[in-house]
This record gives sequence, structure tokens and C-alpha cells, in this order.
Amino acid sequence: MTNKSRNRSLLSLALVASLLAACGSQQQPAEPPPVEETAFGDMAGAVDKARAVEGQVQDHKQAIDRALEQNENQTAE
Repeated sequence: MTNKSRNRSLLSLALVASLLAACGSQQQPAEPPPVEETAFGDMAGAVDKARAVEGQVQDHKQAIDRALEQNENQTAE
């Protein structure tokens, strides 16, 4: 292969690659489906449930802390 034919081949390859790249740039990216419809849907539900339970756990902890304080105050007297 001569230098001239190699240059033409490279130029043709570059032209084809640039045409393919230009054709692909017109496509708009598809919007992803909601998380619930993917493989991670179950995990998203688990996180929501954990957030809902977190308030109950904090309330229970505060009740225990108050009970401990009252017990400490009664035994110190």
C-alpha cells in the first residue's frame, strides 16, 4: 500500500466516522423510567419504610431517656 492510498483510506475512515458521529448527535436521550419500575424499585420502597419508622424509633428513644432521667433523679434524692 502506498502512502497516497493509505492517506486516502485514513481520510475516508475519518469522513465516515465524522458522518456517523454527526448523525447520532440529533437523537434526544430517552428519559429514564421511574425508579419503581426498575430493578431498584424494591430498594426504594425499603428506604421509604425506614424513613417512616425512624420517627417512631426516635420517639421511643426519647421516652427511654426521660424514664432514665426520672429514675436517676429519684435515686439521687
